[in-house]
Amino acid sequence: MSKAKLVVESPSYKSLSDFGYNVAKRADAIRADGQWALDNIPNFIDGCPPESRVELNEGFRQRASELSTYSETIYGVVDGNYIPLDQLSGDAPKEQFKLNVAVAFSYSQQQVGAMKDDNLSMYNLVFDLRKRVNKYCSNRFKDLVNAAKNVIREKNPDSQSRAATLAFIEFTNKTLANMKTRCKSAEARGNDPTANSKALDAAIIAFNVKYESMTK
Repeated sequence: MSKAKLVVESPSYKSLSDFGYNVAKRADAIRADGQWALDNIPNFIDGCPPESRVELNEGFRQRASELSTYSETIYGVVDGNYIPLDQLSGDAPKEQFKLNVAVAFSYSQQQVGAMKDDNLSMYNLVFDLRKRVNKYCSNRFKDLVNAAKNVIREKNPDSQSRAATLAFIEFTNKTLANMKTRCKSAEARGNDPTANSKALDAAIIAFNVKYESMTK
């Protein structure tokens, strides 16, 4: 499978001053994007709505399709093998497969799964492109979240330390809630003798009492 790295054309600058200007300009644009996300996407940092994430990914994929790393490739199908046309000599085979970002994501997850059984060679190509583009989209989303966090940090420098404390408290609460849920599920299945909701509840109460006494 392809292990191509992200390729972005390097811009040219007339001088270091010109370079510095463009760096600052892009930084301002990134900050503006972070502010826009905070203003227009509900609960963006802590829980971006799934429908908003879907729309963002559509935009990220559109950009990915413009990059040479994810550029369109036309394959000739020879004895069930998918070979890029530019690697074939002679007349192009009649059966061809054009793969680009739009095509790769036109298949549903179920269709891609079925493809693995029906046409493994095509599946490998489609799966690889989807995987690489999904990673690109995930990284761009992280960039946007970081930009939004930087906006908040600039407006309130003390928010970072408070957010870290709150994040740990939230982590603890979620962990304990998850433990309760899993314990109840295990009890319902009846196949785990170590699952005991009453004992867990008592342990959690003891933990909370001890933790609160040490953090006051």
